[in-house]
Amino acid sequence: MKLLSPVSFPNSLKPRTLLASAVAAVALSFGANALAGNIATIDPMANLSLVTLGDVSSPVVTAILSQPGLSGGHNYTGWSFLVNDGTGSLDIFASAAILTTFGYTPTVGDVLRLSGTYEPFHQIPEIETLTAISKTGTATPAPAIVQTIPNLNVDTLPFSIAGYLIEVDGVTISGTPTTLPNYAGGNVSYTITDGSGNSMVLYDWVTSYSTAAAMGGTVYPAGPVNLIGFDSVFGGTSPEFTAVEIIPEPTSLSLLGGFGLLAWNLIRRRK
Repeated sequence: MKLLSPVSFPNSLKPRTLLASAVAAVALSFGANALAGNIATIDPMANLSLVTLGDVSSPVVTAILSQPGLSGGHNYTGWSFLVNDGTGSLDIFASAAILTTFGYTPTVGDVLRLSGTYEPFHQIPEIETLTAISKTGTATPAPAIVQTIPNLNVDTLPFSIAGYLIEVDGVTISGTPTTLPNYAGGNVSYTITDGSGNSMVLYDWVTSYSTAAAMGGTVYPAGPVNLIGFDSVFGGTSPEFTAVEIIPEPTSLSLLGGFGLLAWNLIRRRK
């Protein structure tokens, strides 16, 4: 799957608006339909108008990555949350106004029925324009899948990774500033390195993730950490991991004083 936009942008100016000339939208309806497991067979650059997918379980909300509100001095207005139906996972992006119209507030564990337009963003499978959404029940959400840096640091994401909540363990963060920025400080690229010396970009995307902005002023741990987040590819050749949670490993807890186990939820927010 290719990046939607063929144009290169500095990381601090990554576009959220999809370019109509660069993507052919695919209308999908979910509820009794498969998600990314079957979406993997779809070429989002092809001229497809409607895709009928096989019957599977309804998707379950696994993580809230964005929600409206003031964070780090900026008022975020959009929702972004992951859903997983057991065959695959993808992101749902919607404004607060749209979800209010449908009378739905995203909550982890909700079972959904929804429909919308399939428009991947930075190789993340995504439903960009919702036409319907409702809660049909509750269920235990799927946990984050454990992956390694070599699996994540690839130019083309497989559908076994793209759109999933991911855990990567035992990595060390490096780069400056060591004090994480807020919204006004802009986006910052760090490096994460595992115990075998494998490295990749950790992108602190404060202009799109509200709690990343709220973390401004916090010094990231010096020791090994476990990260929970998602993978994406910018510009077609720049894999990046964005954390939604940073958990210091037991060996680094002494660096945190009396705070004990620290988890930073970086709830993804978009302008």
